[in-house]
Amino acid sequence: MVLNWNGLRIIENCLDSLLRQTYSNLEIVVVDNGSTDDSLALIKNRYGSKVKILENGRNLGFAGGCNVGIRAAQGEYIALLNSDATADEAWVAESLKAIHGVARMGMACGKTYFAYKEGTLENTGHIVFRDGLGRGRGRLQKDRKQFDDQDTILCPTGCAAFYRKRALEEVGLFDEKFFAYADDIDVGFRLRLLGYECAYVPSAIAYHELSASFGMLSSLKAYLLERNRLWVVIKCFPLPQLIAAPWHTVTRYFYMIYGVLGRIGPVAQYVQKTSLLSLAWIFLKVYFSTLFHLPYLLAERREIMRTRKTTNADFEKWLRDYGVNARDVALKDVSY
Repeated sequence: MVLNWNGLRIIENCLDSLLRQTYSNLEIVVVDNGSTDDSLALIKNRYGSKVKILENGRNLGFAGGCNVGIRAAQGEYIALLNSDATADEAWVAESLKAIHGVARMGMACGKTYFAYKEGTLENTGHIVFRDGLGRGRGRLQKDRKQFDDQDTILCPTGCAAFYRKRALEEVGLFDEKFFAYADDIDVGFRLRLLGYECAYVPSAIAYHELSASFGMLSSLKAYLLERNRLWVVIKCFPLPQLIAAPWHTVTRYFYMIYGVLGRIGPVAQYVQKTSLLSLAWIFLKVYFSTLFHLPYLLAERREIMRTRKTTNADFEKWLRDYGVNARDVALKDVSY
């Protein structure tokens, strides 16, 4: 399934890569999220007979748009590919091989490279800091086969992800109030809490342009990343980790301030592009929005905790095994 929003420049490469898949029993669903450029017309004219096109009429965000496509899809599995990503011809086949017939595997993720930096990893799944902020595992590392062992990872990133449809339906699909960013971490934790695992499949290869829609340093992206990581904590973190999360946030903020002063890291880049006032306004909006949505978030939390099948110790192990430290999450570059 591909979500399109003003993807005139990028959508052809994405869809062409899906049409080249070695797995033939493939239903390609394209959800248009209210595009205002000519991308929808291009899709209809060039791919109309080869793909199923769903038109939302307005931008429902990543989560809302994906849910439209998931509900309409006929298959047993859901493969999500960003419009700014392309897939190796065996991507679907290799992903399917890893989870087909293995009931506990509700997700799969492969090895994703930066599209325009040869041999440089964009992610090999998500790693998450203890306050809910995610990063791509291996991001910006040169691929030296250090991630070539097939194993498990916390969850896939939404740019190139594979899910068992029944598992997604069991957790209620993506949370549409997230709009974009961290919704993949949210659904990943919810699947994990129900006992599902995520297979890591290094032979399932994709290439990602990264943030073609919002831009690497946009204020909207910064706001959604910070707000949604907080929502993940409130919804999904068991009580011991929930109580500890604010301390970890304070630690991360300390490193962010250090980075701004030393002009190191993504927050420093954002401040140089905009201003400290803009950054402060983002954080004010984050906490006001969270306060406004707190009744909803707590209701969701109660249901998630009521139905979960894993323990606090399991969750703690995920944070240890698939975690990232405060310094790295605050100061390491995330672009190229």
